[in-house]
Amino acid sequence: MKAAAKARRESPTINITVITEEQYISYASCGMPYFIGDVIKDSKKLIIREPSYFKNMHNIDVLIRHQATTIDTKDRQVRVEYLENGQDFAFKYDKLIIATGALPIIPPLPGISLENIFTLRTIGDAIRIKTLVDSGKVKNAVIVGGGLIGLEIAENLVQRSIKVTVVELLDQILPPLDRDMALLVQKHLIAKGVEVITSDGVKSFEGNANNTVSKVITAKRQLQADMVILSIGVRPNTKLAQDAGIEIGTTRAIKVNERMETNIPDIYAIGDCAESIHLVTGKPVWIALGSTAAKMGRIAAINATGGYDTFRGVTGTMIVKVFDLNVGKVGLSEREAIKEGFKTESAIVPAGDISHYYPGARDIIIKLIADTATKKVLGAQIIGEGNVDKRIDIIATALTFGATVDQVSKLDLAYAPPYAMAMDAIIVAANVLTNKLSRKTDGILPQKVIDKLDKGETFILLDVRTEMEYMSGRIKGCIHIPLDKLSSRINELDNTKEIITYCRAGLRAAQAYRILKNAGLKNVKYMDGSIMAWPNELEK
Repeated sequence: MKAAAKARRESPTINITVITEEQYISYASCGMPYFIGDVIKDSKKLIIREPSYFKNMHNIDVLIRHQATTIDTKDRQVRVEYLENGQDFAFKYDKLIIATGALPIIPPLPGISLENIFTLRTIGDAIRIKTLVDSGKVKNAVIVGGGLIGLEIAENLVQRSIKVTVVELLDQILPPLDRDMALLVQKHLIAKGVEVITSDGVKSFEGNANNTVSKVITAKRQLQADMVILSIGVRPNTKLAQDAGIEIGTTRAIKVNERMETNIPDIYAIGDCAESIHLVTGKPVWIALGSTAAKMGRIAAINATGGYDTFRGVTGTMIVKVFDLNVGKVGLSEREAIKEGFKTESAIVPAGDISHYYPGARDIIIKLIADTATKKVLGAQIIGEGNVDKRIDIIATALTFGATVDQVSKLDLAYAPPYAMAMDAIIVAANVLTNKLSRKTDGILPQKVIDKLDKGETFILLDVRTEMEYMSGRIKGCIHIPLDKLSSRINELDNTKEIITYCRAGLRAAQAYRILKNAGLKNVKYMDGSIMAWPNELEK
């Protein structure tokens, strides 16, 4: 619909027809979990425009419940079936824009056709799920898949007093994130009453006498379920294009150029069925997001009506609300960057979203990743109760223009106590990472400390917090020397062993690191993010 509306603005005289198999058009699908959670009371608020609006205001014909069945590129026509009566007819085209979107992945498991097993992709799906939730019959819900949509649904079902279990096949929820950041989100979910099961896959579903789902059978357990939401992911809907001889790219989505053109003249592809270029790697990528689809639609419409515009690509920017946490990611994760061949350095830095003394100040935790060779920023992940989207957008801009970490640290960002610290959180993170890149400091990420502990490596984990902080909870096996006593008690440490300092957020740990280095100790590191970034339980 974005493409259709823009095409009309570009050309007042052309004939524009939209063909869709759905009942509803131009709706805010990203708001559907909040409709289920009763945050949004009326499904009509998610419907932005009706077909009659496009006809009356823009002279655009919108044919709902019509399915495009074939594209004849030689005769330049699209065959269409009216789903209400099976009538078949054809439309001629001069320019064709394919926006067939994506389809939910539905695994062919035993019991998959039982009642009350849903996917959430359309307004109709949302209405069916909410109707069941409103009936009061759902006490236990299982969400298969721990991605962004799955966690949004989990939160909203918990708000409806439903016991929720999330089952994820991988060893972490939120697969786009690095494990160390995902585990912090998982800890928050568990604190909110969500059961999180990872490294376990669903094998089948069992039903009752009414042919309604009652159990989810995984490789390791059985789960009671009055409702199941399949949130395994989506795949590009490309069959129509493939059958017409349109080239499919390496990501299994439709291959397009910067003008959104396919390999067939006068045919464009946009949205969730089309590839993009990742601005960090320069490689094709498929990231299904409404924000990307809208930009693609606008550009395709300009080009299809005789203009010229290009879409350079994406940085993979995403954000999700998980109860009290805002969770954002942009660019490459550390894991993705290493897979792409980059040699990386990362820093995890907790900071305030606004000045700490101003009412309402909240913490955020930033993981910033850079290429050690070029010092360019590769990506960031940010979580916390504070303002995350602002910082994610800063890094998205930095990635778009290929900024280095040092350049990010010098950005002239807006400052006043209600909006940011004097040195914004993203600048603090960039400074910490700059110090690590230049080897002025030597930090270690919490997950790497956990890995060392799991392997039974011998090293000293030094807690430099106050006595009160130490007693409230510490990492098992640590040694405690408060920072203000460290200089006088250095001789208590075995300087033949590696020493890793930690505190609450990392600042005092870094100060302790400098004290030890200045005293001549060689094998010293500080733990990035310290307790705030520690995903495991603390010893009391």
